[in-house]
Amino acid sequence: HISSAPKSCRAAISRWSACLEGAAQPAPVAASMSATMKAVIYKPEDPTGVADAELPKPEATKLGSVLVRVRAAAANPVDYKLPTVPVIKRSTYGRPVGLDLAGVVEAVGPGVENVKVGDEVFGNSTAGTIAEFCLAEAVKIAPKPAKLTFEEAAALPTVALTSLQALDKVQAGKDKRVLIIGGSGGCGALGVQIAKAMGAHVTATCSGKNVDKVRGHGADDVVDYTSQEIPREPLFDCIYDTVTSPDDINYSGLKRTHLAQGGKYAQINGSPGDWMKYGLSTAPITKMFCSSTMLLTNHSAEDLGRIAAFADEGAVRPQVQEVLPFSAAGVQQAFALLKGRRATGKLVFTIGA
Repeated sequence: HISSAPKSCRAAISRWSACLEGAAQPAPVAASMSATMKAVIYKPEDPTGVADAELPKPEATKLGSVLVRVRAAAANPVDYKLPTVPVIKRSTYGRPVGLDLAGVVEAVGPGVENVKVGDEVFGNSTAGTIAEFCLAEAVKIAPKPAKLTFEEAAALPTVALTSLQALDKVQAGKDKRVLIIGGSGGCGALGVQIAKAMGAHVTATCSGKNVDKVRGHGADDVVDYTSQEIPREPLFDCIYDTVTSPDDINYSGLKRTHLAQGGKYAQINGSPGDWMKYGLSTAPITKMFCSSTMLLTNHSAEDLGRIAAFADEGAVRPQVQEVLPFSAAGVQQAFALLKGRRATGKLVFTIGA
């Protein structure tokens, strides 16, 4: 959700750039090894922007690094947006597509204690995950939920972390009245489930065709935004907005009309002005004087552990819409579906057995 950020918001996305600049460099490969791996990479000179490729198999030589044999990976809207962001796009060229993964630990670097060789894990890597192997930071992966398949686990990291952290930001919890804008989308569906796991009363919006699906996620009340108004009474304690963006309806006015006194609002995209406020709220000089309702996902092993616990309890159920081929053509198909902004589940790739 960063493609709409103006140049003045570069400070807000500097950590993305730093991570990707590091990931863009080829990982060290021992001189005696000629092992390669298949991957789908960003290739700007290709008309589609992506291509199938053969790359050197990376090694876990750096402090805190983990080499994962990828079993499944998932696509997110940010994957097709990254190459369009001025601060970041150059660092994506030639590296594998994707941020979310599930797989098996192949090797660990110095200082890694939270996982070991042979462990099944899930999480995030800015080195690119739609590849047979991926280098990840130990602080961004965690043991995979035992009750989930690799495809189901790969569907969780970004959307579940985003929703968990947004709901933490708005202080959702037991008996709180939570409104989720966009309850049928990737983040919204997980938001409904996590809010219910937290003990909240959940109202969610969606189109009429998805009402039953959103009720199935656990929503107490569902509003068909095509024919119904979001109720103003009783007021909500928390609003989690997964929809507002330059390309869709702007719901930010709800924080003035639908929030109870002291209520909290969080959004995962917004207007250039929203991004400007976020940039100011994170810059060292201005953060003491500026606040923002915007949220950027923190890929945290600790929060992944919370999500895994919800999943193993049955409180969180991954929403896999389709399993696509591990190929550039499969990635192109995923990007087309995501750009349509009407996906109601995750688009996942089975990478290896």
